[in-house]
Amino acid sequence: MSAEKESAGPYFFLSYAHVPPYDLTDGGGDPNQWVEKLFRVLCGHIMHLTKVPAGSAGYMDRALRTGDDWALTLSKQLSTCRVFVPLYSPRYFESEHCGKEWAAFLDRTHGHGEPLPAAIVPAIWTPMRSVALPEAAEDIQFNHADLGARYAEEGFYGIMKLNKYRNQYQDATLRLAQRIIEVAEQVTMPVGRVDDYREMPSAFTDNTPERPMTLTVVAPDMQHLPDGRDAYHYGRTPHEWDPYRSRNGMRPLADFATELARSRGFLPEVGSLEDHAEALAAEEPRSPGVMLVDPWATTREECRATLRPIDRPGRQWIAVMVPWNREDTETIARESQLRVHLTAALGNKLTEPAAVSDIPTLDAFKSHLPDTLNRAAQQYFKHAPAYPPEGGKVDRPRLIGPEE
Repeated sequence: MSAEKESAGPYFFLSYAHVPPYDLTDGGGDPNQWVEKLFRVLCGHIMHLTKVPAGSAGYMDRALRTGDDWALTLSKQLSTCRVFVPLYSPRYFESEHCGKEWAAFLDRTHGHGEPLPAAIVPAIWTPMRSVALPEAAEDIQFNHADLGARYAEEGFYGIMKLNKYRNQYQDATLRLAQRIIEVAEQVTMPVGRVDDYREMPSAFTDNTPERPMTLTVVAPDMQHLPDGRDAYHYGRTPHEWDPYRSRNGMRPLADFATELARSRGFLPEVGSLEDHAEALAAEEPRSPGVMLVDPWATTREECRATLRPIDRPGRQWIAVMVPWNREDTETIARESQLRVHLTAALGNKLTEPAAVSDIPTLDAFKSHLPDTLNRAAQQYFKHAPAYPPEGGKVDRPRLIGPEE
């Protein structure tokens, strides 16, 4: 990545941790809509206070449209934005996605002296009372009380949800917008070239979950598609498989799964079937695992042969999830054939309690994944080998009576 000149991009890039839906049946709608409302208010203030052109006040990833190359779009915005606004929450610093955004923004200053943490203006989304900040965030000097005492105590989510804090919310958003403009005009942030922000190491390497798991993507890449399958849902690697592309603006399913897993305290190792085959087929479990399976992958005999050792009964620490997009006309047209191949490859695992074999939408996937993770983890602890401490055997202590 090379820096070129002063940034000419949006005033700010809003970085936030996506909140998964608690339950698709609760009628609560999209939990991230409140972040978007905050974003729009900040953009409105900046439009009134500056001469910025329409659409250039700020950027957040919900602005992606169907068919956009989401990684390219985010990388471009991180290359040119003038201020980085991380929205602090307990989930934020466990998000590898957010850590990569942070790192990509600061990497623009390489070759131009020290990094410019002054160009980072944090905001509190929800209280962080019991959350230790990673080293990257400890260097950021920002007095949140300057935006109001109630905001500093409750965060934006707390004051925007209650009518009695309406005045405090309006005051805090205006002050934050003014701070963003002040920093944008005082700090020269060079334009960089973020080719793909996903390749950046997270800035939060000292703040990672402690429960390892494997996340295996069983899908072809564009160079190895089965006969009759279009490349629309695929990328350069299995990781880039996006079965719900028409709904999510071209973002790999593995990235959604990774972010959600980390928010639940897991540390996912993402890889292809080729990467994980040996570990998944091992006699003893090495970690809980979730396999994201494209039915089209199982039409290839090589894939079915690799899956057979994993499909042995009694190995429930590995759970299977099968997206089945009902708007994917090719998949629906070949459904009966695909199910025959899928069953031939994973017939045992598809009958296990943690398996989800027909996931029609991205929202349904997000809803099912937490339960699948927990079931796999429970089975792992049930079957994982126990290692006694080193040294000789020690007799268990016992109570004795006064006359013994």
